[in-house]
Amino acid sequence: DKCRSLRGNGRMHSFLPYIRLINEGQYAAEKLGIPQATLCSLIKQGETVMNANDGERKGGHPGKAPAVEAALVKCIDNARSRNAPLSGPLVREKAEALAASLREDGFKVSVGWFERFKKRENIVFKKLHGEAAEADTVSRDEWLEQQWVRVRQDYSEENIWNADETGIYFRALPDSTLTFKSDNKRGGKKSKERITALLACSAAGEKKELFGVGKSHSPRCFKHVRTLPVRYAANSSAWMTAALFVEWLKDWDRKLGQERKSILLLVDNCAAHNVKNSTLRNIRLEFLPKNTTSILRPCDQGIVRTTKTYFRKEMARSVLRQIDEGNRAAAADIAKKISLLDAILMLRDAWADVEASTIRNCWRKGGLVMSPEEEPTTVDPPAEISTDEFEQWILSDDSTPVSEPVTDEDIISEVQERFGAGTSAACSKEEEEDEEEETVVPSRAEMRNAICILKTRNSPACWFQKL
Repeated sequence: DKCRSLRGNGRMHSFLPYIRLINEGQYAAEKLGIPQATLCSLIKQGETVMNANDGERKGGHPGKAPAVEAALVKCIDNARSRNAPLSGPLVREKAEALAASLREDGFKVSVGWFERFKKRENIVFKKLHGEAAEADTVSRDEWLEQQWVRVRQDYSEENIWNADETGIYFRALPDSTLTFKSDNKRGGKKSKERITALLACSAAGEKKELFGVGKSHSPRCFKHVRTLPVRYAANSSAWMTAALFVEWLKDWDRKLGQERKSILLLVDNCAAHNVKNSTLRNIRLEFLPKNTTSILRPCDQGIVRTTKTYFRKEMARSVLRQIDEGNRAAAADIAKKISLLDAILMLRDAWADVEASTIRNCWRKGGLVMSPEEEPTTVDPPAEISTDEFEQWILSDDSTPVSEPVTDEDIISEVQERFGAGTSAACSKEEEEDEEEETVVPSRAEMRNAICILKTRNSPACWFQKL
C-alpha cells in the first residue's frame, strides 16, 4: 500500500533523503517501512517521476488553436500580475480579438472550447481579496514539494539567490504633514517622483550591490560625482527593462566565472526578466510559479518592506533636521528638494542596514529553506510620526509598476514566432466531436425561471406546442 501511495502521489521528494542514506550504507527501507526491493524499484523510477512536468495536461489531446491559447494564457497572466479583474465574457472577447490578429479565421470561441481551455490551463475565476489572499497556496506547496527539492539540490544556501524590483517615491511624505513639528500646512499633491530599485540577496543573508533605475541619465546632482555607490541606469519611465536586466545578469555572470562560482537565481516571470536569447554560464535562472510570488518570493516576505522602512525613517530625519535648523519652508517643499543622489545614498544606506538574520528569516517564511527562526529586528518610527501613518507611508508605493507592461502586439509577435503566422492546428477528434454535440447547460436561475413560467400557464401542453 505504501508503495502504491508513493507512486500514485509522485512524492519522490519524500524519500530522497533515504536515497542518500543508501549511499551511506544505512537502512533506508526500514525507516520508510517498505521492503528493500520496493525501494530499489522506486529509485529506478525516480528520475522519470522527478522530471515529470506537473503542469502538463493529463490527456494527449491538444487544443484546436494552440497559438490562440498560448497568447490568451499570456494575456491572462499579464492582467493578473497587475491585479486587473477578469471574467469569462472578457476573456472570451480577448480570445476572439487574438484569433483575428493571429489570422485564425476558422477558430470559434464557443462555450465548449472555453470550458475545455479553462480545464487544460487550470484557470478558475475568483473574487479579488488582495494579492496575498489571492495567491495560490496549493500551487506553492506542490512546487515546494515536487519541484523545489530537485531544483535546489546542487546548490548550497550561499549560492541560492532571489532578485526583485520595487518602486520608491523618494519625495513623497505622509498624507498628513501635521505629523512634522513646526509644520502647520495640510494636504498638497503627493509627489510621485520615483526610482526603481533591484534588490538581490542569498538564502544565507548575503546582499548584492543595489541597482537603481531613474528617469535621467545625467541629472544635475551627478555633476561632480565620479563614482556612484550603486549601479545606476535610466530610461524615460524609470522602469526595469529586459535589456537592463540582461546586462546586469551578464555582468554578474562574468564576475561569478572569475570567482569560479555558480548560483541559482529565483525571479518572477515579468516581462523585464525575459532572457530567452541570453547565454549565462554561471547563473541558473529559475522562474517562480505564477500567482505564488507574494507568499513564496523571499523579498516579498519582508526584505523589501524592511528596506523601505529604513529609507522612510532616514527621509523623515532629513526633513525634520532642516526644520530644526530653522528652515521655514513647508515639509513638502523641503522634500521636493531631495535630489536623486540624496535618494540613492539613503537607499544605499537602507539596504546596508537590512541584517542578514532578517533576510534568512524571510527565506524561511517563504518555505524555501528550513533554517530555525532568528530574533527579528524591529524598526521604530520617528517620534514625530504615528505608527499607523508610518506604516501607510511605507506601503504608499507598493503598487508602483516596476517594469514595462506587455502589450498585445508583443504577445502576438512572440506567439507567431513560435507557431507561425496564420497556421492553425487541426482539431483533435475529441474537440471536433465535442463541437458537433455541444450543449449549453442553463444556469440554476434560468431553470427556476422556466419552472415558474410553466406553473403560471393554464395549459402546459399548449405551451409546449407553441415551442
